[in-house]
Formats: sequence, structure tokens, C-alpha cells
Amino acid sequence: MSGERMSGEQPRPFSVPGRWTITTPNGPEVSGYLPDWAEDDPSESGVPLDQLPIRLTHIEHRTFFEGQPVSLVETWPGNTAEEEVLLGGSIDCAPYASDPRFRLPVVNIQVCPEHWIAGLDPDGVAEVAACLLAQAELLMHEVRPALIAARKDWEAHRPPRDQGSRTDGNPLFPEPPSATPS
Repeated sequence: MSGERMSGEQPRPFSVPGRWTITTPNGPEVSGYLPDWAEDDPSESGVPLDQLPIRLTHIEHRTFFEGQPVSLVETWPGNTAEEEVLLGGSIDCAPYASDPRFRLPVVNIQVCPEHWIAGLDPDGVAEVAACLLAQAELLMHEVRPALIAARKDWEAHRPPRDQGSRTDGNPLFPEPPSATPS
């Protein structure tokens, strides 16, 4: 399939299947297990011996999982929405990490841009999933009905000025430039 990947299929490693190898010019080499799920092969050759420990600490086996695309707006309604992906992430394993927790596969979840829930073990993933399920239940069974009721109430009771232009001359909400009278 010349470099293409089918859904769910991992790319083939560049070295011996199931092993990565880093060699130095003088002959010493280090190799280790390369999981089938790892998207990159850290194999290298010709690494200076004094750089080998650094290269080892940078080995990270990783595979990504998709998140949910949403439109995010900064702070105030009316600002331009940007498409972002929430709750995507990766399974990572850094076999030479200084923190032993990261030497086993862990899950890292990107909550929103630049904010992560990191280093989750299987129980941690279950806790996050339970929180998300609870939040989804709250949104579906409490927040959504409350929103529907609030909208019905608003439609029935909103002041007449709110039924026309959203600005009605309010200096906090100026008319958009295209709607400003000349």
C-alpha cells in the first residue's frame, strides 16, 4: 500500500519489526522493544557516544486518538469562533523517562488547546471517562431541559426591545459596521 495507512492499522517500523536500535560510530548499540502501536521508530545510526544517553531519554513510543471538533470563542459571544479539537490525545511510553510512571504506557488527554490531563494509568482513564459520562448525563438530562425551559420563559417574557435589533442603541453592543447607517 505504498505508505498509505488503513484506519486502525499502525505504520510499519523502519527497523526490525518489534525492535528499535541506536548505534554509535564505534560500534556500541542499544536496542529495545518497539510496540506495534508506536507510530515512530526511534532507530538511528552514527549517534556520538556522548549523545547516546540524551537520545535514550527522548525515546517516546506514541499513538494518537482523535478528539471532538468544536467551535471555541474567546470570552465574549460575537468574537470569531475557531475550530478546535477537544479531548483528543495519545498513548505514550517513554522507557527511559526520569519519572518511572512514564516508563509504562500512559494516556495523555488534551482537554483543550495547551491544557492536558497527563500520565493516566488505566484507573485514571476510567476516572476521567466516568467524569465525562457524568457530565454528559448532566448536560443531557438537566442542563438541556433547563435551557429549553429558560428559552421558552424568555420568549414568553422578554422585553419588546430585545425582540428587534440586538443592540437597540446600547453603546456596549454597537451595530456591526455593515449595519451602521451612513
